[in-house]
Parts: sequence; C-alpha cells; structure tokens
Amino acid sequence: MVGVLLDHTTHPLANRQARAWATRQAAAGATSLLPWRLIDEADPESGWHTTSGLLVEQYVLYRHPGGWHLLGAVTRASRPRTITDADAQAWASDVLTPLPALDWEHGPVIPGATLWYATP
Repeated sequence: MVGVLLDHTTHPLANRQARAWATRQAAAGATSLLPWRLIDEADPESGWHTTSGLLVEQYVLYRHPGGWHLLGAVTRASRPRTITDADAQAWASDVLTPLPALDWEHGPVIPGATLWYATP
C-alpha cells in the first residue's frame, strides 16, 4: 500500500479501540465509511482497511510499535512474496509521481510488513 500518513497514536490500543479512533480521524464527520476489514484474513496482525461509502477514499490502519498508523491510501496492489526494498520504493515512487524525488527512510520493523517513509 502507498499512502499519506494521516495520523498516529502514541499509545497501544485494542483492535476495536483503534478502529473507532481511525473512524473518527478518517470520517471527520462528513464521510460515511464501510466496515473495517482485515487486510489479510490469514494474518490477523496485517492491519485493517476500509473505504468511504462512495468507494472514493481508502484508509488503512496498521499496528505500529507503541500505537497505530492511519494512512490515506493512494493505491493498493498485491505484490509477490519476494520483493526488494528497491523494488518497493520504485513502485511507490511510480504511484506517487513526486517532484522532486523522495528521500526514503526505513520505518520500524513490523512482522509481515516492510515500512518505508518518504519526504520530498
């Protein structure tokens, strides 16, 4: 997934609390959201995703060391199991088409995910 970090918690929350927090942050009182669904049914720790009622805006909720991250997803695509960091960064840069180029920083280690953060 490639997206913009919208908000984060600085403390751990239970799954239900995290989804309620993310719903308040994403909806901002104007947009209805569909129910949150696991990103990967086979992996309950994979995080959650939802879309707006009009299927326009996508949101992703990931557990993060010490809390949760809420992304406004720009795109979501399945990937092969074997992928290098350079492949992931190239794909994300193609999706975001930034000017100027992005500077990538490795994010925290999370089981089942590789996190990179970028700033222009």
